[in-house]
Amino acid sequence: MCTRQTVLVALMLIAVAPITAAAGTVWAPATLDRYFRVEWVATSGPGGSSVSGYVTNIGAGPAERVQLVVEGLDAAGSVVGASMAWVVGDLPANQRGYFTARVPAAPAYRVRVVAFDWANCRN
Repeated sequence: MCTRQTVLVALMLIAVAPITAAAGTVWAPATLDRYFRVEWVATSGPGGSSVSGYVTNIGAGPAERVQLVVEGLDAAGSVVGASMAWVVGDLPANQRGYFTARVPAAPAYRVRVVAFDWANCRN
């Protein structure tokens, strides 16, 4: 099960990579929602804007190298910029980990997990 999920996510990311620039994401972001819950807040200050929060691992096993994309959205909901962020450290099952990302100012943001590895999938 673990290996199949890792391979499936990897294949989705490989398949999406060449298409993303032209057509946008071709797989449902909800796919990873069954493993992770993301809570975040956007702040703005003299040093610029940032988005920070927590990712909770609601999957059955520990995750590592959890990567997120933070997309800046205009008033119509179109993506106007994106930043990448990593969850700090490993993410055991039923635990949460912190992330933060500096982002361009935007009226709204969308944050989602785009990649991860199950920690117990090593050969």
